[in-house]
Amino acid sequence: MRIEGTEIIMGSRILLGDPTHVCVVVRDVEKTANAYADLFGIGPFQVRVIETPSERALVQGQHERYVVKFAYAKTATIVIELAETAEGRTAYKEFLDAHGEGIHHIGFKAPPPLDRELERWRKQGISSLQVNYRDDTRYGWAYMDTRATVGCILEIVCDPSLGWWESLGLAHDLGGPLGKV
Repeated sequence: MRIEGTEIIMGSRILLGDPTHVCVVVRDVEKTANAYADLFGIGPFQVRVIETPSERALVQGQHERYVVKFAYAKTATIVIELAETAEGRTAYKEFLDAHGEGIHHIGFKAPPPLDRELERWRKQGISSLQVNYRDDTRYGWAYMDTRATVGCILEIVCDPSLGWWESLGLAHDLGGPLGKV
């Protein structure tokens, strides 16, 4: 379809929601958060350490336990997420080892339940690099291996409406469906 010289590409079989965040893999969350704040006025960052048990996480299809330190800052339009692997095997660590620090993924809202959404992607030939289920396994997130397709990793965030991304600016402890600290 063309509208006044602009081509609109239709026919997408996977419908992504609004982008929620951009994630940057770093070696030191606090140092990087301070740089964003000092140099660019972005922040404040809220730092949180998340331990995920192996029964709720898959990395390259294998159950893995890991601990990741995150920092989040909400800008006017999007959340900046910083991720540092503290323990275990993660897609972040694999990215850092292969490429160094940098943008890891763009996160998008997707409809729950997570397993149904993952199946939709599998039918299109797109596998997950890492999956993390919330306590309620209808919800969670997954990094989809879309590097060859669109040039970067896309994350699907299957959270209940009014999930933690929407309340980030109001939450002091980032409670909600993210899980336990």
